[in-house]
This record gives sequence, structure tokens and C-alpha cells, in this order.
Amino acid sequence: MFTLRREYVAACAAAALIMPLLTPAAHADESQLINVLLGRTPTSNATLTHESADPTIPRVTIKDPHFATDGDTGFTPNNSGEDANVTKILAGAESGNPANNNGFDTWNDVYLQYDLGESREIGRILLHHNGYQAAGSTFKNVKVEVADTPTFDNPTVISNTADFEETQATHLAPQTILPYGGKISARYIRIWQKGHFIKNFNGNWSGYSNGVAFREIEVMATPKDGETLPPRAESRNIALGHTPYVYGLTPTNISAISDGKIDDNYAVHNSLGQRWLQFEYRNSYTIKRVVLALEPGQYDSIAVDVRSAGSQRNGREIYRQRNIQVGNDPIEITLDGQKITGRTIRFTINKSNGEPTKYKEVEIWAEGLDFNESAPEYTPPTSAYDTLVWQDEFNGDTVDESKWNIIDKMWNHAAIYNRDAVSIHKDNDGSYLSITSTNYPSTQALIDAVGWDQYDAATPPHKVTWSSGRVESKNKYSFQFGRMAVRAKVNDSKGIWPAIWMLAQDETGHDEIDVLEYLGQNPWGAWTTNHYGVLGVSKSAHGQENFSPVAWSQDFHVYEVEWDPQAITWYIDGKKVFTSEQGKNVDGMHTRPMFPILETQVGDGWVGDVDYRKQETKQNSSYLVDWVRVYQRADQPQVRFDDLDPTAPTNSYTLRPTERSEGLRFLSRGNANYENKNNFFYGGQPRYEDSRLAVADNAEGPQYLVYEVPTAKDVHLTTYYQTIPGKTSQVSNSYGGWITRGYSIRDNFPGMIDFSLMSSPDGTTWTPAPMTVVDNFIDPQPGYARTTFDAYDLPADTKYIKVVFPTIPHGAQAASKPAIPATDIQLAKVTVLQREIPAPPAPPQDDQNTPKPDNPGNNTPKPDNPGQSKPKPDNPGQNGSGQDGSGKDGSKPNSPSPNKPGTNGQGPSNNAKQGGHSSQGQATPDSAQKTPHKTPQKMAPGAGQGPAKASSTNAPSLAKTGSDLTILLTAAGLLAVVGAFTRRVHTH
Repeated sequence: MFTLRREYVAACAAAALIMPLLTPAAHADESQLINVLLGRTPTSNATLTHESADPTIPRVTIKDPHFATDGDTGFTPNNSGEDANVTKILAGAESGNPANNNGFDTWNDVYLQYDLGESREIGRILLHHNGYQAAGSTFKNVKVEVADTPTFDNPTVISNTADFEETQATHLAPQTILPYGGKISARYIRIWQKGHFIKNFNGNWSGYSNGVAFREIEVMATPKDGETLPPRAESRNIALGHTPYVYGLTPTNISAISDGKIDDNYAVHNSLGQRWLQFEYRNSYTIKRVVLALEPGQYDSIAVDVRSAGSQRNGREIYRQRNIQVGNDPIEITLDGQKITGRTIRFTINKSNGEPTKYKEVEIWAEGLDFNESAPEYTPPTSAYDTLVWQDEFNGDTVDESKWNIIDKMWNHAAIYNRDAVSIHKDNDGSYLSITSTNYPSTQALIDAVGWDQYDAATPPHKVTWSSGRVESKNKYSFQFGRMAVRAKVNDSKGIWPAIWMLAQDETGHDEIDVLEYLGQNPWGAWTTNHYGVLGVSKSAHGQENFSPVAWSQDFHVYEVEWDPQAITWYIDGKKVFTSEQGKNVDGMHTRPMFPILETQVGDGWVGDVDYRKQETKQNSSYLVDWVRVYQRADQPQVRFDDLDPTAPTNSYTLRPTERSEGLRFLSRGNANYENKNNFFYGGQPRYEDSRLAVADNAEGPQYLVYEVPTAKDVHLTTYYQTIPGKTSQVSNSYGGWITRGYSIRDNFPGMIDFSLMSSPDGTTWTPAPMTVVDNFIDPQPGYARTTFDAYDLPADTKYIKVVFPTIPHGAQAASKPAIPATDIQLAKVTVLQREIPAPPAPPQDDQNTPKPDNPGNNTPKPDNPGQSKPKPDNPGQNGSGQDGSGKDGSKPNSPSPNKPGTNGQGPSNNAKQGGHSSQGQATPDSAQKTPHKTPQKMAPGAGQGPAKASSTNAPSLAKTGSDLTILLTAAGLLAVVGAFTRRVHTH
């Protein structure tokens, strides 16, 4: 029944009920309207997330956001008789209590909101609500409104709040919405609802459901020029020259399947048994005829079906035969008189006798409005972060290790990461970072081939037979707030898990942004996820799976994230796909610098196991990355960093102390508990931190580090504390299980053994900085607890900061408490966010009477073209020779050239490597560049500029040098750097 507020609304609703029954003559303009919602994904105000059968999968608010706009209006029931292919949100929590209608009384009206991309003249909206095989529903509080802005400041209601009742006579028919007064122009649409009431047709059961779900939503609008093309009079073979998606092992000679020749030049599906491949398209087509030419022989089964999208769970079968003998003539499937439309045609075949299926040719004859299958050209999203500050185009012959760490010999899931799995791959189209995943016959064969850096007493299980790779910019580059874009082509198949993600530079274990996680067994879904909270305390995730009608692994795509203090927003190919604002009350939306990671994980966890029968998992496949680019505002604070390793190369990202107290001790790897690498290990991932500082046993007085960092804004101290022996507890791992947690010695001395920070405008007057503390998940003793101390918004006139080590309690302070060895408290990293990075000092005026060396300022000869391994574009930072950078003419556009930190965009850094790479984020790409992309538009003078090279003539001296420091470095085998460290050092 209807509960309506106005009589004319009732009239419209009544008309909507009988609309599906009217003859075509009743809709004279039906052919003049087209569905402009196809392929679009919604946003929502719903907050309740869907439960998942797998606790490792991020919980989502919008389930299957692509189904309601995939063009398929058909009802496909699941095993429970419910609609299987629906987009769904939840109006509230179900209580199970009939007294409050299963919670309905407390639910909210929730909406799906769609952006049409531009204002369209809307004539009709069809809502295909979710359905049931043996029941009808009353959909509660349905309302439709449109607006010209995404915030709906001045909405127009085109169907007021009312229930829509489905009867047996109108079972599964759409609800038709007609705008009051005729067509209406708008860009945004909101569809409201508050769950639905279900009643079996036999009357023996009824109840409320919190689901707001649609198998399809059609927004019928007046076509623009170019959208009114009728189907072609003669159908076209849309398979010709099109490469199908093949699930399973890498096929052989796959291009022969659609080369237009029915001959014995076979395309081979190498997976055995019943296997499938499918032709996938961006446009929808009406299928008229299918020709399938196979190798002659006996087949257990052959089936062909048509689907609205590659990810659709079921299709409309157009051919099936069992135990069939195939001869030389092809199988022809004619669909005259049937209107079967879709974007995917799947062939599922089982060759007898365990033989692989061999295809001579596939033809798919179809009609369509548009036969252009080209991917849309990538255009960067409009963003305040428009200055390129860091990039890698992967145009060299080897991976640039001034930018990336290549993880070596680390066991993770079913693979061991190693250097040999990471390389630069070149072909006729370009140059790429390649991360290759390869299966070995056994675990021992894998270890023999690539090595293994063992941690703890753990031994890899037998399923660890895979070699794979990971690169990360940890300790070499990080940024806070901005936009990162990565152009990549993922590899796939069951158990393969390529990813693009970011972690906090101090690796707190809860700041994580997944730009892309691609689960190889579901090739049409690309996950984008915000992880926040502390494991065992508040760990959670908010994400979305983004669907494509064509498998993501079929081509390169640009995966992009914009991260600011208010929200994290993801884009794919320049199109916004997801925004998350969750976690602010936990992490403040990730307010620590983060670094990029590129890797392919294999097996276990969320992705599940590989196929041990070796039929559905490619045994060797590569993840290709074309480029990585980071954008920020031109005036944005930059990150400076000290990993406490005095032997490491320095660059504009690096921070080194200008003063150090004499009672500090250098720690690295060793056999002692306080240096044992097994104790600096978190969440299955080794830390690889080989430089830490602790207070020496005989130290007297306060111990500290002083840094000159003009306009320092935020400071983050990464520290380690020993754990308490014998004290543990069981806590939830947030994934449905339990883990053992340890306790830090800080618990025994609340506030007494914390690090502190001082700031100063002149290096003499010091002011304490307020600090907050974040405890990472704590592994049990003998592991060390990882604790981060954060100081935010230091005074604007700050020029110096002082990191003060805690004083070990003695006497009455330590009464009844276990003694604390000095090595139980360690500093591992100092990360600083700097408001402005000063320009390097102007060079002195030339004195013509002063003799000059042949190579002034450097006694080491420079390379012919220092800091640059390849020719620069004619106009660095622009799009090449006056073009838009899109490469439309078939050539590659010139790559962007960011301002080089420390050089003001004028030349190579003083720290440029002899081999042609600067050591900080400088890319000097080929004039022949990657496609397709727009190059960055704006380059602000001095953006990303770092400090000048250390000077030995104008700096205050180190407070303590000489023998004490020599002893410190000798203990670590580092005598070679004593001379450098005992010089007077000053950092601008």
C-alpha cells in the first residue's frame, strides 16, 4: 500500500506501478532517451558496514557498488533465493527483536548518490529494487531528488517520500519515477530509502530487512549530439583483434584466437580441466552470432554465456553441449530474434583426456551504439597539490637505489622477497620497474636460489616456494599530505597480490594507506583502503572494491591517492572512486609522514592460497610500474629525516645533528639482547634498522641531540623500550583471532622515562615542547616495544630542536622496581616536518686576484653531465614541445622534471651520484616518455628545496668530539667516519 502526502504524488506512483505493463505506444519518446548512469559508482551517507565472511577483508559501507549500473536488469537469485547481483547499503543494525520491527524503528533514511558528470535532461528514472524468488517487498520511505551541486544545497524533489509496494502482479518490475512537470536538468541524483518489509507470497512469513539494494538503476535522459547513433545495420565482429582475458596459466599464442583466420595456428589455454576465458568490453553490445572454432577432438563440455560485466557471477547461457565431438567445422551460435546484450562473452570448455583447449578462432558478431573500445585518456584530477616534488620514471638500466630500498631475503606469506625479483624491464613501449613472482619446486630450492634472512626460530612452511619483490622509499623519502599517482599494470591469478601502499616513516603499525590492493583471483576488483588504529586496541579499516568491466590486469592504469588533514580520496585513471574520513579520532587522518611501497605478495592472508595444482596460478608473472609521482603545494612543509647512521650518504632529505652530548652509545646488529635483530621485529616484518642510539653506561649529565632545523613544525621520535619479562595478555587481532601482547617497561615508570623535546630560536634559550605518545602493538619479551613521541606545531621562530634522552631512575625513584639497563631505552629515528626549507646561501663574489682550483668547490672530477643520466626535456616541468602531453600523435610526451631539492631547480645536487642519479628524488627522464599521461602543470621556484651541502667554515662546533666519538664508532666498526664527524658541521 501507499502512504502518500499529496494526491498528485499518489497519481504519479499509481502510474509508476502500471508503467511496465503499458505498450510501447504509451512511451512515444522511449527511443529518444538513453541511460546515462551506466558504469557510474555511488557515494552514500550510510555508516553501518557490511559484515564479511573473511575477517581480513576491509568492511565496506557500499557493497558491490558497480552492480546497480552494469546494465543488467535481470534477476539472478543466489542459493537463498535473494538477488545476487545488487548494490547494497544498510539503513541500520538489525536487532532481531519483533517489538521494534527488527530495529526498523531506530534506522535512518539512507541514500545512494550518483554524479552524472555534467548536467543532463532527465526524463525518467527506473529503480530495479532487490528481489526475492518467492516474496514481495514494500520498500520503505523511497524518495528521489536531484541537484546541481554534490552537497544538495538546493535540491529538487522529483518523487517525495513514500513506500513502494511490490505485488505478485508487479513482481520484480521497476519503480518508475517521472519528474513533476516533465523533464528536469540536473547533475546529481540521490535515491533515499529506509530498508524494506518482506512478505512471502504464501503468507507464512514476513519481516523487516535493513537492506537498501538495487540490481539496476537507470537514469533515462535526452541524448546529446553523438549519443543518438542507431545500431549499425550490419553487425561487426567485435572479437577481431581483441585480446581475451584468460583465467589461469599464461596462454600460448593468444593473439591467434582473434586474428581473423580459421586455421591451425592455435591459441592455447594451458590450464587443464574445465577452464574459461572471456572477451571483455567497455561498451554494451547486442550479440547476434558467435563462431567458435576449436581443435578437432572430444570435449567433455562446451558452454558460452553473455554477461553484463566480467565480474558478474552468472551469465545468460547461449550455448551448452556435453560429451561433444568437434570436427573441422566451427560451432555457430545464431541469436536471431533474441535481444541478448552484454559486455562480456565467456567460453567455458573442458577438453577430454586432460588436454589443454586449443582455439583456432573466435568471432563475436554484434550491434552497438559505439564500437570504440579505447580507454579514456588519463587526465590528472583537479587538486591543490599540483607541484611535482618527487618522482621516478624508471628509465635507467637499474633501479635507482638513491630513491628505493630493495628488500632482500625477507620471508613474507608464501614468498621470499629478493633483489633478483626486482629489475628494469624495457620493451618497444617503454621502460618499467618489474617485480616478478616465480614459483620454485620446493622451499629449499627457493632458499638455495635467493637466500633467506632468518628471524627468530621460525622456519618457512612447505608452501613458501615463491620468489617475489618489494621496493620502498623508507628512510630515503617520505611526505606528509599530498597526492601520489602510480601508473602500473598488475599481474594476476589465484593467490597473486600486487599492491601500492604507504606506511608512516616511523612505521607505527597503524598509519597505512592502500592506494591499490589487487587480489589476483578477482581480476575486476581494485581495493582502496584506509587502515587506522592500533593492533589489539583500535585497529580497523575502511575501504572499497572498485570494479572495472575489463580486468585491471589487461592494461596500464593510473592509481592515485590524495591525502589531506580532512580526508583520503582515491582516483583511478583520474576518476574519483572513494573517499574515507574514518579514523580521525584515532589517528588524526594519518598525521605523520609516509613513504611509498611497491610489492607483490603471494599467497596467504586476504588473497588466499595459490593454486597448488598449478592450474589457476601463473607460475611466473610480472607487475610493471611505469612511473611514480608525488605532488604537493609549492609552499608545503617538507620532511627531514635522521636514521642515526653517520656512515649513510646524505642528501636534502637527510638530517644530521649539529651537536651531540658525549654520553651516547651507537647500537647496531649484534648478539646481545639489545642488538639482536629478532627483538626489533613487528607484525611479521623485520625492521631493518641497524643504527640506534642509547645512553652509555658511564654517561654523566643530560644526554641529547641538537639539530638546526629552521621553522621546524612537527617532530616525531621513533624509540624502543625493553618489555617486561613474564607479563603478557591476550588481545583481539581485529581479524577474528587472538594474539599475545607484551608490556613496555614504560608501564613501570609512568612519565619518568619518556623522551622529551625542546625548541629554540637561537640555540641558547630552550622551551619544552608538548608531546603525545603512541604505543605500537607490543610483542612479548624479549622483543622491544616500539613507541612514537609526537610534537606538533612548534613555535614559528624555531630554529633548533633538542632531543633529550630520559634519565634512568635511581634510588627512591626506582625503589621496588626492576633496574633498567641503559640499553633498554633506544632512539631509532628522528623525523621533522619543516615549514620552509631555506634557500642555499648565495655564492661569494668572485675575487679575480684569488687563485681558483680547476674544479672549484670539489676536488673530485664531476661526470660530464652531473646529476642527469638522460637528456632533459627542452622545457623542464612542462609538457614537451607545446603539446598537451597526451601523446596523441603516437609519440611519448616529455616527462615532468621536478624542482630538485637542494638545487632550486637549477642544477644537480651536490650529492649527485657519479652514475647519474641525484640521491634525493631527482628524475631526469628521457625525452621519449611514458604513455598515456598528462605531465604536471605547475612548478614553483624552490619547491622541495633542501639544505646546502655541509660547510666546514661557518658553523658552531659539535659540543663533544674526539676520543668519545671515536670510541662510539669503533664499537660499530666505523672508524672511517671519525674524521668526518670530528669536523665542525653545520646544516642550513
